[in-house]
Amino acid sequence: MIRLLILSACGFLCFNACIAQNVGMLPLTGIRYHKEGIWAKSIEVRIDGSQLLSNKIPLNREIEFFLQLPTGFTADKKKISYPAAELTLTTAKGDLLLVTPNLLLKNETTGFAPKDFKALSMKCILTSDLVRSNTSVIAKLRVFDLKSNNQLRLEFPISFIVKSGEVLQISKVVNVVKSPPNVMLFVSGVKARTVYLTVDTSIKVNPKMAYASLDIVGIAGTSLGGIFAGKESFWVYDADFKEIKINDILLKQVGGAMENNDVDYTLKVPYRLKTLPPKGYFVRFRWESGDKSQVIDAVVNY
Repeated sequence: MIRLLILSACGFLCFNACIAQNVGMLPLTGIRYHKEGIWAKSIEVRIDGSQLLSNKIPLNREIEFFLQLPTGFTADKKKISYPAAELTLTTAKGDLLLVTPNLLLKNETTGFAPKDFKALSMKCILTSDLVRSNTSVIAKLRVFDLKSNNQLRLEFPISFIVKSGEVLQISKVVNVVKSPPNVMLFVSGVKARTVYLTVDTSIKVNPKMAYASLDIVGIAGTSLGGIFAGKESFWVYDADFKEIKINDILLKQVGGAMENNDVDYTLKVPYRLKTLPPKGYFVRFRWESGDKSQVIDAVVNY
């Protein structure tokens, strides 16, 4: 069975994620969101109080969905808000494993006073008995308002850590890098000053492709050699989050100033043919160090 813990209000410090789009994808976990009247300053998945840096989690461990400063709820005359949260778990193929109509049933009638509503924490444990032989599942969390039609839908594609020695990637500190409005860039274990985005159609390696060009400037905490020694991955999705298989390779340029060891990192991510429409894509790029303790993860919404 899945063991569910009642939502509680928490005062944890967490980063500020300013996201303009109503539909999008979050870095690090790859969570897909549909903002339909409810939102939060930040959305995190936590294990043992630390933020999850990937979508890989261990079985039989408590995981926490954490929303800081949620908004979009209708308060009554006493300023009491009435949130609810529905959890649905399916296999990667869509077979239903679990539906819990309201994780917050205990607070359904009492609601939350303003002092207790600065953050929402929803916890659960995914046991081996529940997920059976599945190595991956989809956790769908619908946070909704009992006094209106507002809701926030989150879809979390989970992969389970099953190999001996595989690292659980968590961190106490995750930073949001200053970015253009349609870019989210999160880093952990390193810092960066800013990122710039352009579309590059001048690449001669494959002149038929358009590339998302990300210039990540002023990376501190690693080195040129550290960047080259890390692992890079990228994914491209259409507007419905269906993955688009890209056979072309990622291109990059790494440089920096020797006196302060800051690194400038330019990525060229192929994401569409030039002849296709320029909009309607999600492009995700991820770099992680060899020991998986340092992560750079970006999502671009075209």
